[in-house]
Amino acid sequence: MYRRIVPSIRARRCLHTPPMDTYEKKIYDMLQSHFQPKQLSVKDVSGGCGSMFAIEVESDKFKGIPMIKQHRLVNELLKDEISQWHGLQLKTKAPKIVG
Repeated sequence: MYRRIVPSIRARRCLHTPPMDTYEKKIYDMLQSHFQPKQLSVKDVSGGCGSMFAIEVESDKFKGIPMIKQHRLVNELLKDEISQWHGLQLKTKAPKIVG
C-alpha cells in the first residue's frame, strides 16, 4: 500500500525560505550597518527554517539606554523581518567601561 505524506504547513514554509546562511547574513548586515557593534551574533534556532532567531548585539549606541529601549531599537530596525518570524531571542548590551 502506497501512502502519500503531505508536509505540514511549517515544513512547506521551510521549502520556500532562502538558504539560511544568506538570510542570516542579511540580518547580520542590517544590524552591523546600523549599530556598528563590538560583538554581534545572528543564529537561526528554528532548525534551519528561518522562523526563529537568537540575536546578540553589543554596541556603543546602547550606552545609557535601558535594556527595554535597546530591544525596541533592534525591533524597529528588523520589524519587517520579525513580522515573518515565529519568535526572537534577543540580548543587547552596551560595552563595559574599562578604567
